[in-house]
Amino acid sequence: MRASQLDAARLDSELTAMLREQFMRIFSLCQPRLITALQPELTLFLDILIFRFTVWSGRPTPGSALMNLRYRNERQASSPAQPGRSGLEGAGLNRMQRTTYGLGVVVLRYIWARTDQLAATQHWGDQPRGSWGRLMWRSMRWAESAFKLASLLNFLLFLRYGRYRSVLERLLGARLVYSKGSMARALSFEYLNRQLVWHELSELLLFLLPLINVGRIKALVIYFLIADGSSGSDSRQLCAICGASEIHVPYSAVPCGHRFCYYCLRARTQSDPSYKCPQCGAGISAMRRWRPGLASIP
Repeated sequence: MRASQLDAARLDSELTAMLREQFMRIFSLCQPRLITALQPELTLFLDILIFRFTVWSGRPTPGSALMNLRYRNERQASSPAQPGRSGLEGAGLNRMQRTTYGLGVVVLRYIWARTDQLAATQHWGDQPRGSWGRLMWRSMRWAESAFKLASLLNFLLFLRYGRYRSVLERLLGARLVYSKGSMARALSFEYLNRQLVWHELSELLLFLLPLINVGRIKALVIYFLIADGSSGSDSRQLCAICGASEIHVPYSAVPCGHRFCYYCLRARTQSDPSYKCPQCGAGISAMRRWRPGLASIP
């Protein structure tokens, strides 16, 4: 039960973050300074929509629904007039509890975010002692520390008894219980397996690609293509590296004498000292300028 409640809180947080990211894309064409200034109000609008169609309507939050959880009025369920038989019975939150929950989760969060942004822009913490801004800043820090301490104590109690994930839920008596006594949980690992396979393949490629000599592989492919598709006289008229029909600044490889573009041959031999001629496979020890009548292919 504890794991389900914590998983539901994590799912709610991630789903809300995804919705907020998609919602902020609507204003991507607006000025960034304006969006930053109105960030608390935009977040408030989205939180109101989520609260309106979940807790206020008597429905569980998306994370709670995925984990088969719902809110129960624990004060009414634990009263002698409403004894629980299996732990699943009990009415949902009443109107007062839902209203207070909305004030704490939506309104109070907005007030805190807006005040904290105002304190940062006006530098309340740097104002002289005794000033109104400095007092407000210290009060906010004390309130933040007290809330963190209360949240820590509540979390320890939650781990001990399995009730009330947050301080607000404890104050309201809003407890998460299972919606159904038994629910089939068919877990599909297809997506997880696919992600693991792609992750391992990407890691393997990142390891192997630096070890592969792409230039040599390309040269071998061109060599076989030329050997299969061109005659001896025709192959002399084109560069075996780039495939150009007119060799630009022809240079011949030593000792085989095959002709290539100067840039192609120089780039290959500099990047790979053991580069071999793509036409005959012989090693290239040097290169020299080719002129008609001065060099010929053996």
